[in-house]
Amino acid sequence: MSAGDFNDRVKAWADTVRSRSLGTLVAETQVYSGDLRGRLKAAVNKAHDDGLAHAVAFKFVRYGVFVAYGVGNGYIRLNGRVVRGSHNPNRHDPPGPIRRRPVDWLDKNVEQQMQGLADIAAEYYGDRAAEDVLEQIDRVTIVKKQH
Repeated sequence: MSAGDFNDRVKAWADTVRSRSLGTLVAETQVYSGDLRGRLKAAVNKAHDDGLAHAVAFKFVRYGVFVAYGVGNGYIRLNGRVVRGSHNPNRHDPPGPIRRRPVDWLDKNVEQQMQGLADIAAEYYGDRAAEDVLEQIDRVTIVKKQH
């Protein structure tokens, strides 16, 4: 596998995670996903020295964290649970039913696809290691001279 193939496959992996995350947002959130769906992006960061993909970043509006925790607009997390309220002591939120819940829209999709990324890296770096060994094999073999 070439370096370009490796980068392309890592980018395809990132796009798969992004697509699945969007699917989760569509399925799990109805009203309160805000601008999140339209602004979720996947980016592959490449090293300056060799141009190889070395990190995948998922960029989204800050609101995505609130969706993941199930908080915002009168809902907070208290002792690991979503409750009505505010961290501001001067704000009063009326009691009522809990209409929010945490939505694991990104982390679970990354975790489910992680083996695929590991396979891509193993194939590329395994190929490179094998090529390095083959290049060095002439240096470590004993050459028998003919008398």
